[in-house]
Amino acid sequence: MKELRLLVISVVFSGLLLTARHGMAETGRAGSAGSFLSMGLGGQAMGIGGGSVSFAEDGHIAKYNPAGLVFLPGRWATATLHVMALDRRMHYIGIAMPLGPEFDKVRRGNLRAGFALGWQGAGVEKIDGRDSDGKPTGLLSNQENAFFFSFAVQPARIFSFGISGKLLYNRFPGITSEGEALSATGFGFDLGLFVRPHQRLALGFALRDLRGRYTWNSQKLYERGSQTVDEFMPAWQAGAAVEGIPGRLTLFADMKQMKGRPLEWAAGLSISPLCGIFFRTGFSGSVLSAGLGLRWRVYGRMACLDYALAPDPVAPSANHVFSWSLIF
Repeated sequence: MKELRLLVISVVFSGLLLTARHGMAETGRAGSAGSFLSMGLGGQAMGIGGGSVSFAEDGHIAKYNPAGLVFLPGRWATATLHVMALDRRMHYIGIAMPLGPEFDKVRRGNLRAGFALGWQGAGVEKIDGRDSDGKPTGLLSNQENAFFFSFAVQPARIFSFGISGKLLYNRFPGITSEGEALSATGFGFDLGLFVRPHQRLALGFALRDLRGRYTWNSQKLYERGSQTVDEFMPAWQAGAAVEGIPGRLTLFADMKQMKGRPLEWAAGLSISPLCGIFFRTGFSGSVLSAGLGLRWRVYGRMACLDYALAPDPVAPSANHVFSWSLIF
């Protein structure tokens, strides 16, 4: 009976997602510096529609809402690969963990915290290079990197605060005729709030890419070089997660907005008809995604493999997202 109820709920909610999808406008990410940081990350997150600030169930929470690290179930080591069209790539490696007593063992006066380290990289190949006269100069590539440190603290039992600092590095190798590289550096940070008023309800809010920017200096490479600052577009996101059936069904709803762009809605669900198997679906803007997750034990530790198929509004084919995690 429970399995039938889960199936009915999944079909109904998926139908609502498909209906809502047609009424949404895709805002896109092109045209802004550091756009790779505004893309979703991870198999679980992409499967439910691009990630939620209230989903503190895997190590990618440091990316979406650093405050959620306090409520993370165990210590996570995670590696993610995004297989993308248009000669693009994105990857992530990180560790994330709560600090202090387990959530259900917290007593008055106890302090819990959370911590994460990670590296997110993105790049594109086969860029058609041109000089000032429009003549071809060869193919170029670009590499963007964000190295971040996240920390969260829980001043009260039901809520926590978090912050992520990000060191930014952007590089165009071999951009001059002598093979020299042009690079830029920068720093930015995120702020987050996570609230769990009930065991089955979580609320989150995050401000991302604050003060983020690339500072370029091409004066040493070109006779007419210059100094340029490309500022990131800050964004905010708020969301909620409700566990409809403990361990079996979780629903998500988020709203987010990048500075100067329309408000965007996202929603999704994660359903587990059998122990260790998860099916996911969701939308963000006009993009509908789906995913699958597996959980099994390896030498007493929990291993996780997650996959998501996420259509990309700027590419002719969908993105394939693979994540592998070990809970230790």
